[in-house]
Amino acid sequence: MRRMVHRQLWKKAGWRVAMVTALLALAAGCNGKQDKNLGAGAERADQHALFDRDSRNNEDNSLGVKSKYVEEQARTVKPDNPGAFQQLDMTNHHLSKTFRFAPEISNHLDQLPGVSEAQVLITNTNAYVALVMDGHQVDTEAHPDMMAHQITPKGGIGLFGTDKGANRINWSEPGGLTYSLSSRITGQVLNMTQPAVQKVFVSANPNFVQRIRFYAKEAQNGVDVSAYMNEFNTMIQRVFPSDHNTRR
Repeated sequence: MRRMVHRQLWKKAGWRVAMVTALLALAAGCNGKQDKNLGAGAERADQHALFDRDSRNNEDNSLGVKSKYVEEQARTVKPDNPGAFQQLDMTNHHLSKTFRFAPEISNHLDQLPGVSEAQVLITNTNAYVALVMDGHQVDTEAHPDMMAHQITPKGGIGLFGTDKGANRINWSEPGGLTYSLSSRITGQVLNMTQPAVQKVFVSANPNFVQRIRFYAKEAQNGVDVSAYMNEFNTMIQRVFPSDHNTRR
C-alpha cells in the first residue's frame, strides 16, 4: 500500500514538472516570435551568412560584384496574371528591385506617442518602417559603420563587402518597440499606401535605423540610392529573417 502511495506521489510530481517545463518553453517560443515580428533580426550572429543571397556581397567590381537583381529578373518568366500578388521571387518576400522614401507617411508616424523619429521606405510590394523610440539615442547605440562605406554607381564595398566580418553588426536589438505599436503602425501604413503594398515590416533596431538614415542622407546629397539595392536586400533579410527563405 505504501509503495502505491509513493508511486502516485511521484507520478503527480512528474506531471507538475512536465507542465512547468512545457509552459516555460511556450513562453520562450512566444517571446522569440514576438521579437522577430518586431524586426529584431537574427539572434545568432553565426546564422547571418545563411541570409545572404550571394557570398560576393558588395558592389565593387574588383572584389567580385553580386549579380544585380534587375539582371536576375530579366532571365525569369513573368506571371500570366499580373493583377495577382507578385512575390518577388519564389522563396523571398523581401527581394526588391526599387525603393523610395515616403516622407508623407514618416511625418504622420512621427506624431505617434513614444515615437521620436520615423523613416518609411516603399518597395515593389512592401513598406519598411524604421523607428527611433523615445529615450533612445541611435547615434550612440548603432555601430559606427552604419554611417560609412558608401556605394555609388561606380562601385563601393558597402556594409557587407568589408573585411571586418558581418558578425560585428547586431541586428537582434529590438530598440524599445512594442508589439502593440508595431501592429498599430502596420495598419496605418497599409491605409496610407497604394494597394500594391501588401506587407509592412517595422523595426526600431538601432543599426537598421541608422543605415536607413544614411540612405536618406545620400539621397539628399544627390546620390543615386538605387546603387544600394543589393545591400538593402541583404540587410532586410537579416532584420526580418522570419519572412524569407534565401538559403542557396
